[in-house]
Amino acid sequence: MYYKSNRTGTETGIFVVCSDKALLDSINSMLKNKGVIGVSDAEGKYHYFVDGRKNKSKVPSKVNDIVVNSFYELEDDIPDTMIISVLKSILIDYDFDLSLIGTSAIFEIVRKMVRYRDVYYHGVRELLMIAGENLCLSYAQTERDIRYAVRKSSFDSMGIKTTTILRFFADEVRMRVRELKKAVR
Repeated sequence: MYYKSNRTGTETGIFVVCSDKALLDSINSMLKNKGVIGVSDAEGKYHYFVDGRKNKSKVPSKVNDIVVNSFYELEDDIPDTMIISVLKSILIDYDFDLSLIGTSAIFEIVRKMVRYRDVYYHGVRELLMIAGENLCLSYAQTERDIRYAVRKSSFDSMGIKTTTILRFFADEVRMRVRELKKAVR
């Protein structure tokens, strides 16, 4: 079974696994315990393995849950002003210098990652190109400026990849926005 959403550039691949031969033992035990596993590939796209060996009748509902959750994650409507203010406060919390070009690049990338959930799953090249286009920088210059901004901040990024740092900030923004929305209700 395969599902492709209506949003351009996004897709969710769903694979139903029905044989022990296709799985390593460790993955097999995880599937038995949880019933579903999501795996991210090198491009950041998620692929799901649904265990249909024991209870085939639950497979359609598990697949439906994956599709519905992916759709809601992609279509989450967060006002841009809220994203901007929360993201600025997070960057300030980690002592990022807002006047640095690298911080502006991080800001542009994370803002788009939160706004358009499919951008969240882009690889580092695509993410840095987003900032490069908006700030008129080359890929190498964007990468160098982001590394410099991170080094100058209090964010401990030793050994962490750029995409992981950007996704961390995007997740932090989404979490704080959810908390703000709950407080308003």
